[in-house]
Amino acid sequence: MRFINKICVMFVLFLILAAGCSKAETAGEVKTLNAQAVQDVIAQAKGKVVVVNFWATWCPPCRAEIPDLIELRKKFSDDDLMMIGVSVDSGVDAVKEFMGKEAEFNYPVYFADSDVAGFYGIESIPRTFVFNTAGKKVFDKSGSFPGSMFEVYITKLLKDR
Repeated sequence: MRFINKICVMFVLFLILAAGCSKAETAGEVKTLNAQAVQDVIAQAKGKVVVVNFWATWCPPCRAEIPDLIELRKKFSDDDLMMIGVSVDSGVDAVKEFMGKEAEFNYPVYFADSDVAGFYGIESIPRTFVFNTAGKKVFDKSGSFPGSMFEVYITKLLKDR
């Protein structure tokens, strides 16, 4: 009986994460993810390129690259690209306020739980990871990058799958 309960819980969690990772994510909802949940989102996206952008509302370079990331997200289908933003702000309220006033995100944005920065070695932001369609990390850089650079890289990764 316990095995069936575990399967049911895992299935429900999968559905919640899958629903939260579509382009249609609303700006009003900001869920908190711990390091394991971020890993789970990446693992469940096998077959897609995954872009994970760590940022904060108080970071000027982070804010400057958000429009490029929004434009980049528009260029790929949900079947090819999963993009998530993970805020490392000190509180979720700042993220909700920013999302309500500053930008119309077309990708889900999460608030990082206290273990995320240490697990991913986030010492400066923005920091972006790209995972290939097999789930292997192939890009890990701090600093702001133009969306056109990511577009070329994502296109190459999709052709190589």
